[in-house]
Amino acid sequence: MHLIAKLSSIYRNLAPKSGLMRILIVLLLMSFTILIKAQEQHELHQQLTNERFETLRKILDYRFKGGSGEFERVMLSMVEYTPEARKNCVVGTMILMFTVSCDNTLGELSLRNPLHHGLNEQVQEFLKSTDGMWNTCQNEKYTRFEVPVLFTLEGTETSARGLITVVAEDPGFTCRSDAWHIDRYEKFKEKGRTKKALEMLDLLIRRDPYNNSYYELKRQLLGAEATE
Repeated sequence: MHLIAKLSSIYRNLAPKSGLMRILIVLLLMSFTILIKAQEQHELHQQLTNERFETLRKILDYRFKGGSGEFERVMLSMVEYTPEARKNCVVGTMILMFTVSCDNTLGELSLRNPLHHGLNEQVQEFLKSTDGMWNTCQNEKYTRFEVPVLFTLEGTETSARGLITVVAEDPGFTCRSDAWHIDRYEKFKEKGRTKKALEMLDLLIRRDPYNNSYYELKRQLLGAEATE
């Protein structure tokens, strides 16, 4: 922020004839502003994620017998990468949405952002196995759960986070990073290949479905296409 203020001061004090220097400073100011905004968005995303995880852990500590740590232990003992998922570099955050009534009746499981390749079925079996592992409650606000589970492979660079993380060895090579997908999105966008650019954004959203910046990029891309 201090650097931006300094550049602004230099710009104001430059003589009008210093046209090229003024243009360069304007470009620098725009670049720094974009970088700062991106950093602020990232920090807000991390803060909201931390708050979401803290709230969810407290609810699981209250409702699940043994607490959130036991919930994670049981899941990791039953859910693992399938060979097909590893081979296809499947990386993403599956969100388990389910209910457990105060009298311990386990509700239906809904998977937001399903990852397929045999992973959905494992998660469904895990949740069924928790029948009878829940504590009773007195307030309905403790009956709804939304648990993000990150599936990732060793060496894959991603900013996605899950309350629980399932990790497996890479398939013999390093899977593509978030940065690679963002770079491809930018290149496809510049070339007017909207469909391909959207595919890159959808892959990023599959990795980090809580990241609002990806949805904003998608809205902007679709909006620009509609106006053409």
